[in-house]
Amino acid sequence: MVASQDPESDRPQEDGDQLETRRDRPLADLHLWEIRPLRDLLILIIVASVLWLGYAFQDITVPLLVALLLAYLFEPAIAWMARARWIPFGRTGAVSVLLATIILAVLGTTAVVVPQVVEQTVSVVQSIEDGTARRKLTDLTRLYVPKRMQEDVQNLVNELPVGEPTVDQDFSGQDTSDESGTLSDRLAAQSSGTDIWGLAGRTGRIAVSVLGNTIGIGLLIFLIPFYFFFFSLWYPKVTGFVDSLIPDRNRAVVQPLLQKFDRAVAGFVRGRLIIAAIMGILFALGWGFIGVPYAILLSLITAILSLIPFVSGIALPIAIGLLAAGELDLPEAERMTWLGIILWPTIVFAVIQVLDGWVLQPIIYGKTTDLDPVTIFVAILAGGSVLGIYGMLIAIPVAACVKILMIDLVIPKLRELGTRSVP
Repeated sequence: MVASQDPESDRPQEDGDQLETRRDRPLADLHLWEIRPLRDLLILIIVASVLWLGYAFQDITVPLLVALLLAYLFEPAIAWMARARWIPFGRTGAVSVLLATIILAVLGTTAVVVPQVVEQTVSVVQSIEDGTARRKLTDLTRLYVPKRMQEDVQNLVNELPVGEPTVDQDFSGQDTSDESGTLSDRLAAQSSGTDIWGLAGRTGRIAVSVLGNTIGIGLLIFLIPFYFFFFSLWYPKVTGFVDSLIPDRNRAVVQPLLQKFDRAVAGFVRGRLIIAAIMGILFALGWGFIGVPYAILLSLITAILSLIPFVSGIALPIAIGLLAAGELDLPEAERMTWLGIILWPTIVFAVIQVLDGWVLQPIIYGKTTDLDPVTIFVAILAGGSVLGIYGMLIAIPVAACVKILMIDLVIPKLRELGTRSVP
């Protein structure tokens, strides 16, 4: 005789029976992982240990994390390309075409932008070292700063280098042309064999350091595309494996939360990267058109700052100061008025910010984070005070995830407790 089976019995009921069995057993008979507080503590220790190991072996983990982040960000494009008929070999072909396109775009951008950025950076450093920046800022202070504030501003300007002394001057500025030999001759005369060996040692250490940095950069350039290829290729299998780890009794709750987290985090990160690139190009065109010196370098810095909302405003006073300093190189009759020096960079900045808030953000990522400006600003300040720039970068995605948890889990539980009748 075959035993009849209860059609209403299922896996969640078995899990509940097991839970009741554990509750009936003495504490001494339970395994450590069956005691929930200890299990949660163990999970926290494991997570903290993994994070610490990742930091300790950052030379290995950084390329892995960057490649994993890129695979995560480009997954929608790869999935769309894998379904396209014009790309052979399915997902493998899609990843190969995308990786080749990214490499060509990076090489093209590097060939066009990097030389100008390097040239402008070198020019800025040289102007600071030779005292040009100090002299221009002194002239700006004298011409545009109110009298009551000139002394304080000039004290800040005096912190900049005054420039190298000439051959006929010593470091105190006194004339030494009547003394025997020039400054370079006297400095050479003070050198000895010991100094030569010291110079050789320092040169060797610098060469080894440069070689090590070059090898490290070369490994990053090779490893990141290498890891990215395989992470992108295996991404569906990885997500399927993670999905299989979700307990069946929690799947109905956990899966919608993970989907909302994904939309919030991926939407914000992808959106900010695209918006930062567009804003960098617009700043370079706008500030370059009105004559701001070092416009490309400043626009690159502004684009990086725009990854964090509201922080890119730091670039506006810098643009005004650079434009004012650049006007000093022109004849007085050709100089822009002080009103134009302030007005034109501000107009460019304001127009691009309006485009960011009213056009780019709604089109690119819309309401993926669903956070108001006050919450965004507070989240950025909190993240920056705890983890610095890294905290500022992750503050908004974390705040979006916390808001999702509060709306979907915490608030309904609180409402349920509030409506529950007191026995």
